[in-house]
Amino acid sequence: MTSSHFLSLWRIVLAVTVLCVALFLAVSPAPASAPPVPLSNEAYDLIAEVNALRAANGLPPYNVHPILMQIAQAHSEYQAAIGSVTHYGPNGERPYQRALAAGYPVAGDLSRGGFFSENIMGGPNLSPEAVVAAWQGDAPHLNTMLSPNLQDVGAGVARSGDYVYYTLDAGLASGSSVSYTPSGDATASPPEGSPTAVIIIPNTPKPDGSIVHIVQPGETLWAIAVAYGVTVDELIALNRLSNAIIYPGDTLLIGLAYTATPEPPTATATLRPTRTPLPFYTITPTAPTASLTPTPTHLATTVLSPRAGATTVIAIVFSALVLAAVLTRMSARREE
Repeated sequence: MTSSHFLSLWRIVLAVTVLCVALFLAVSPAPASAPPVPLSNEAYDLIAEVNALRAANGLPPYNVHPILMQIAQAHSEYQAAIGSVTHYGPNGERPYQRALAAGYPVAGDLSRGGFFSENIMGGPNLSPEAVVAAWQGDAPHLNTMLSPNLQDVGAGVARSGDYVYYTLDAGLASGSSVSYTPSGDATASPPEGSPTAVIIIPNTPKPDGSIVHIVQPGETLWAIAVAYGVTVDELIALNRLSNAIIYPGDTLLIGLAYTATPEPPTATATLRPTRTPLPFYTITPTAPTASLTPTPTHLATTVLSPRAGATTVIAIVFSALVLAAVLTRMSARREE
């Protein structure tokens, strides 16, 4: 084999190799989406913010409990995975049930949820400071942070894209004694079974298309935004709020009224006298024309598995090498 034959064969093999690599990349499966990213530092920052709030209200700090840290982090990652905020776990478990299953002995009457309370929140690029500030806007969430009956705490934070999901679990273990004595204030937080979420029923639009919502006790701005399918930023801009804190009785504008589009005046047609039409004859066909019914065409879609794709690539490589050898041999004979 001459050097020109070898060079021709080398060019053919190189071209076939590049083609096979491109085909292999085409049939390779796409990489899976990235899992939720846990943010451990933000979880401890959240606890620090809550304990600072407790200190400002004359309450002792919560004790960081490893089991509560575990279940709070798992629940934040679950919410990030489904892209929604919820107090219920993958199998419908409530917060105190997740704590019991993990080994935390929740004190109190378990039929009422025991001495256990949970706060959750999710939003774009939320910080621990913003979350604690938002939770102060209603009594149930504030009770979770300022309860005189709870002693242990755990927090979890996870990110999915630009959305951050927070969970705060506070509880009292069986056998614990509450050292803090309430001051007798009538507004003191109730004991076990305190609600941590309020079901919001969206209002229907008015005749002009506008939607308003009257804030009820226990409702937060992010919960209202979720109920109406809008964002917190949209509600803040629409109602010109300086922050995300709202109070019961506030009136929030959810949607603007429709803007009527003026219609151009309709021209009045001028009627002209018409002639009496001449009679004409209609020819009736002797036999009805058969209607054509289109026949649906079924297209078969073939999906190649990764193994089938690899087999196809190997077959192409082998065929290309055989073809290159034949062509090179034929070229050598012509030159001889």
